[in-house]
Amino acid sequence: MPATTARIILSVDKKKEKAFLEMLKLFDFVKVESKEELLHRFIGNAPQNVPLTEADVVNEVMEHRYGKKQ
Repeated sequence: MPATTARIILSVDKKKEKAFLEMLKLFDFVKVESKEELLHRFIGNAPQNVPLTEADVVNEVMEHRYGKKQ
């Protein structure tokens, strides 16, 4: 996406979601991306061999949640 674009999150009535997305796709300046597509892109771009142990992850979570490491 160009640097001049903005990402927005919308909440839409589930019954009208399909029609709303089809309407948005009519605009050439709007890119519609599902949550699944976003997740696949995120996973595809995520680092594969991160040198973290389970203890490292637990320490980070504990510090974030409670302000202290185990």
